[in-house]
Amino acid sequence: MFRVTRMLVSGLVVFGLSSVAAMAGDLSVIKGKVIFKGDPEKYKRSTLDTSKDPNCAKSKAKIGSWEVVIDKGEPSTLRNVLVHIKSGLDPNTVFPVPAEDVKITQIGCEYDPHVIALMEGQTLRVLNGDDTNHNIHFQPKVNEEHNFSQPKKDVEKGKELKLKAESPFHIKCDVHPWMGAQMGVFKHPFFAVTGKEGTYEIKGMPPGKYEIEGWHEKFGTVVATVEVKSGETKADVDLVFEPK
Repeated sequence: MFRVTRMLVSGLVVFGLSSVAAMAGDLSVIKGKVIFKGDPEKYKRSTLDTSKDPNCAKSKAKIGSWEVVIDKGEPSTLRNVLVHIKSGLDPNTVFPVPAEDVKITQIGCEYDPHVIALMEGQTLRVLNGDDTNHNIHFQPKVNEEHNFSQPKKDVEKGKELKLKAESPFHIKCDVHPWMGAQMGVFKHPFFAVTGKEGTYEIKGMPPGKYEIEGWHEKFGTVVATVEVKSGETKADVDLVFEPK
């Protein structure tokens, strides 16, 4: 009896692993660029006035605004766009929350990164990397309005910062008015933020038809549709912002 039971259990384990492997082999990557169709000269990065705090001036001679950053080329592309799956996922699927923390650092009297994305329930850490007082002030509509100071370098807070799903909201520093960042929180792990050359990559997509949205703090949103087919390793989707 013991031998029969062991064989059955072993068979179930093998079947389970095979199913997982098959599912993993059927997952794809959605990737592409966020293209800017407009005159980049109209949106040159401005230099921010940091004279209010001499410690910031010591840290960096000049700080440029991160609100609009266009990488010139053919075509021109846009940084700091939050790209995510807007619809098409099974609403009954509960995705595991990543174990790794997400970190936002106040460094050089700027927020790094400028656009932060994480899953609901994922731990957010906030770190002061400057030799000056900082304050971090969340301005959400759904989450708690966290507002706390970090008076010196290496003061970190974050273990208790677990956020609910919410569209991107603004973060500011009440001490340094030029500092700002944006944060989006999702119920799924399918999101990315464009970096240099406007590229993004969303991994682990199962077959299906999806709406993919790009959000930018100044230019709003654009939406595209994509179909991920079984057996495909990747799907290319470019998003285009064309300011009027």
